[in-house]
Amino acid sequence: PRPLPEPPPRRSGGSVPPPADRAVPPGRRALLALVRRSRHREVPLRDLQSGKNPPGARLGVAFLLHDLLGAQQLRSVPTAAGPLLRLAES
Repeated sequence: PRPLPEPPPRRSGGSVPPPADRAVPPGRRALLALVRRSRHREVPLRDLQSGKNPPGARLGVAFLLHDLLGAQQLRSVPTAAGPLLRLAES
């Protein structure tokens, strides 16, 4: 049997492509700051999606929301008026 070929070396440890991995932290910080500044540290999802991107969020709000929800820095709470994004307890 032939040996399997070596996989190519990975340039970054995450799932974000290398040119975009420098754009994620400023976008994360921008969205987290927006949630922290809100009244009860919670924001309706539709408010984030309908507004324009905060400064530093070059990758778009939808991508950064998925990233923050996957990193468990934000929680999505279902309500009658739609999902509410709440800052996760640390």
